Amino acid sequence: MRAVATHCCCCWRRREALRECHRLDQESARLRTQASKEKQMAKQVDLNLALQRLHADLAAAREQL
Repeated sequence: MRAVATHCCCCWRRREALRECHRLDQESARLRTQASKEKQMAKQVDLNLALQRLHADLAAAREQL
């Protein structure tokens, strides 16, 4: 019985990690698009920094898979 519970818990964690990866991928695409359309350099820098942080979060989420 305990093995089944552990297996379900692992499946749940993997599913959550996949959801998080998907969400971060979508957010990354949104930020890239926004940065490419931005005319002001300071805002482009801010968006690119946010994108770098997001990529670090994505790498961490992928480690959970």
